[in-house]
Amino acid sequence: MESSPWTLDWQAWVERWDRMQEKHLFARAERFDLMGRLIADTQPTVHRILDLGCGPGTLTLAFLIRFPTAHVYGVDLDPTLLPLARARTARYADRAHFLQVDLRTAAWLRDVPAPVDAVVSATALHWLNRQYIETLYAQMATVIRPGGIFLNADHAGSDSPAIQACWERHRAAVRQEQPREDAEDWEGFWRAYLTALGPDARQTREAALGGRDGIEAGLPLAWHLDQLRLHGFSHVDCFWRADCDAIYGGLFQDSAETARPPIDGWSLLRHLE
Repeated sequence: MESSPWTLDWQAWVERWDRMQEKHLFARAERFDLMGRLIADTQPTVHRILDLGCGPGTLTLAFLIRFPTAHVYGVDLDPTLLPLARARTARYADRAHFLQVDLRTAAWLRDVPAPVDAVVSATALHWLNRQYIETLYAQMATVIRPGGIFLNADHAGSDSPAIQACWERHRAAVRQEQPREDAEDWEGFWRAYLTALGPDARQTREAALGGRDGIEAGLPLAWHLDQLRLHGFSHVDCFWRADCDAIYGGLFQDSAETARPPIDGWSLLRHLE
């Protein structure tokens, strides 16, 4: 990428991203507030938070503010979004840490600190397919401490086509009722942003991301809850839902009846590959 922190107004692009996201995501601030309350009410202390697929650092910033002594580690594969994350959190640079990692490989486990008190994510994991998400849930056993919390705010579909269609129609209607005239759509933002970054930006981004085979609507919520229970989480629940979007998660090995030997994420990934 040809642009640098000295030639591009990163903060302006952060604000442009937020306008675009607010156009598409219902109750965005409400989601982040609920996640913060769940962490605060379930964790006696919060020293480290891991943000999976942090993108431009929106959730990272929310938790840096909410937990003023915590260090937040944002990981993402997209090299074009991490500069926005650093710009967004510049005021908290001593507690904000960003790493370019690929969650589809086990190598990311070497790069993040452990243990962490909370693992969080927002509108990111649906980019991964079923196999990778299942592996990721297993790998969390190596980074989250017993009693720590996992929370994901993301698209979560239904295994009923009729229910899924109902949700999607309602979501489209809500967007039309509450338009943001000053906001671009997803494709428009990326066209403009990659152009601003320079002629090599699109190629650099595509080379880093590779093929993506997730499901835009998200896997069924029931599947996620079952997988979390299978991989050592208790008090698993859906904490918020609006049509196709949900906040779900649970506490890792919270009690004796859920305790089990940690899952070897490396071995599991090699088996799946």
